[in-house]
Amino acid sequence: MKRKIILSTIAVLCVSACVLSLGQAIKINYEYKQGEEEYSKLADIMVSPSGSELYVSESANGASPIEVNFDLLSQVNANVVGWLYCANTPINYPVVQSTDNSYYLNRLYDNQTNSSGAIFMDALNSPDLSDVNTILYGHNMKNGTMFASLQNYDEQWYYEQHPVMYYLTKDHKYKIDVFASYETDGDSDAFTIFFDSEQTYGAYLQNRWTQSRIDTSWLPMSTADNIITLSTCSYSFDNARYVVQGKVTQLN
Repeated sequence: MKRKIILSTIAVLCVSACVLSLGQAIKINYEYKQGEEEYSKLADIMVSPSGSELYVSESANGASPIEVNFDLLSQVNANVVGWLYCANTPINYPVVQSTDNSYYLNRLYDNQTNSSGAIFMDALNSPDLSDVNTILYGHNMKNGTMFASLQNYDEQWYYEQHPVMYYLTKDHKYKIDVFASYETDGDSDAFTIFFDSEQTYGAYLQNRWTQSRIDTSWLPMSTADNIITLSTCSYSFDNARYVVQGKVTQLN
């Protein structure tokens, strides 16, 4: 009798666990879809081609191929500090910044709770890209959205098709020339924002080129250049991150 009761209890617990797991999976998939739709609608409203330019990787005169309505965007959320765009990829997102690096892990650009999160700037960075290294974080989503496409930069052919990104703010536009991509530890020096000397920064850049999976030897760079670091989770080892870095050039 006792054995039957124990087996019945185990069966009930197993069924309950399966129901809970299924419910959690449905919830996550719903949030993924909701997040994807929210960002897609936002881009349709806020982003337009620059002049007569289409959504190409780079306009003929080197200018940003898109314009963003920051006046309207700031009404949605005052924490929006910029917009990141990479042609012919899912990367077409607002960038937000909070007082910590956890708030937007599970919130959309408009502060709705959602596991898709947002693309957000490190809390220590100045929002105008004036720091030597500006860091942006985003989830590696299973549906390919947010920063999932960064890991495609593991391949030279992908880099050659997407060598440039654009970062826009209310006041300025920036061209981002990708110069390095690699996998690293979440606690590595790749996430250094401030450097104590030009020599230290020079050594840092050299290490980035050494680690990089792509060849960008044609791209001129120096310690006078500011850079941007895009980071997402990787799953090769505990606390792994995939990083794509670019040289920042102000366009206006």
